Amino acid sequence: MLFVGIDLLSRIWDLDAPFSLIGLYYLFKVPNIAIQMMPVSILIATLMLFSYLSKHNELVALYCSGRSLMRIASPMFLAVTLISIGSFYFSDYILPVSNFQAQKIWMVDILHKENSFYGSLHQEKAWFRDKGVIYNIYSYDSSNKSISGMNVYYFDDNFDMTSHIYAKQALYHKKGSWVLRNVKETDFTSGHAIVRMFPEKNIYLREKPDDLKKIEANSDYLDTSKLIKYVKDLENAGLSPSKYKVELNKRYSMSFAGLVMCFIGLPFAVRQHRRGGVGLNIGIGFMLVFIYWIVFSVLLSMGISGRIDAYISAWGANLLFLVASLILIKRSKK
Repeated sequence: MLFVGIDLLSRIWDLDAPFSLIGLYYLFKVPNIAIQMMPVSILIATLMLFSYLSKHNELVALYCSGRSLMRIASPMFLAVTLISIGSFYFSDYILPVSNFQAQKIWMVDILHKENSFYGSLHQEKAWFRDKGVIYNIYSYDSSNKSISGMNVYYFDDNFDMTSHIYAKQALYHKKGSWVLRNVKETDFTSGHAIVRMFPEKNIYLREKPDDLKKIEANSDYLDTSKLIKYVKDLENAGLSPSKYKVELNKRYSMSFAGLVMCFIGLPFAVRQHRRGGVGLNIGIGFMLVFIYWIVFSVLLSMGISGRIDAYISAWGANLLFLVASLILIKRSKK
């Protein structure tokens, strides 16, 4: 309710849109909100559950019967594991469809920007044409304004091809100028093909970075199987799929973030029940979530930029918090 309320006041309040349309928009947003709030909900539930067990001395009774903290919490771990598995399949099958429908309602029905929405849908190996030149692009990364896999064909007035340029990568410079890297140029003007290799070459293209965003794959609309295929296609083409590898691993790690939150919340719930009770534990829960999201976001950014491996980027925060929680659980006293 907080999520929807804040979003409603900040984005929808001043728009001239019927209530039924806004309600439908938020209906399709619910799956995305639920997946994002799942780890937070599990952490708060863990803190509250063990706080009440401590408050009523039920933990003491269980300790006296010879059970360890991990043994006591094992049914909860099992339940959260099942929730995490269900969360993954829910996000894989439902989330891409709901994200697409929500964005369509927002862009087409509410903002009336049909061209912007349909133009943003992914076009693999998109083609462009300008005077005397035709070029195609395999993929585009808007984060660093770079093209991966580019073919440029030049023609004379009789539409005879004069030259062909292949570049593994192209980076936007300024005012329509692009810097091509790892360039192979084939010239046909002499009647036969002459091949030249260049480490870099500057060319002018009519399309600017904003014009190329429409060919960038939107992973929010792809299920896991399609995302895996897209990553393999990029690898087979010799292109960098780091951004999409991170997104792929993020889907798995996010599904099990709730289990990590369950582990990290357990020692705090047990240790803090005498000082502040449930209110303090809920405050600790929000603090832990805040720290987790900072670490998670920093690692994701590093992975997308290619500074660290995609697996470390997506799973690093989970592993760090899991190790920290196991250490705290081991040190916790009855």
